[in-house]
Amino acid sequence: MQKLIQQLKNEDGYFLIISTMMLLALITIISIAASNTARTEVQTAGNDLTYQRNLYLAEGATMEAVDQLQNDPDPRNLPFVEAGLKVIDDENFADNWEANSQAVTTTMDSSGKTRFRVGYEGTPAGYSLGMGKSRVHGFAVYGRTEKQGVTTIKVGYRRAF
Repeated sequence: MQKLIQQLKNEDGYFLIISTMMLLALITIISIAASNTARTEVQTAGNDLTYQRNLYLAEGATMEAVDQLQNDPDPRNLPFVEAGLKVIDDENFADNWEANSQAVTTTMDSSGKTRFRVGYEGTPAGYSLGMGKSRVHGFAVYGRTEKQGVTTIKVGYRRAF
């Protein structure tokens, strides 16, 4: 009986068990932190992909409009050019991008969520209005996409004709 009590009071190996449990707890904490970091990085990469796609789609819409302006002898008469449209801001936003507005759906995106608008700004200040010479005309070209978020860009375009 004495021998049994002595073996129960023996603390040899106690440190090994405690240190192993602490090491396992530390490894668990590190793996949870690494998992959270990896999840955050994946979300960030997805958001960046969405941002880049939307930016390039909106830019492509503006370039499609600029291409049509460039190839027409008098772009003021194109059906999608609106005289006096200079700024699309928070106040007139809905009027310019709703389905019944003059926004044109691009040919590069089959979803119909990428559109452009063009406003004719007239002759910019400081340009000569001499008779018989070509005049410089200014346009405000807007491109917009609405895929997993909204991206709108504005490009100024000037052309002499």
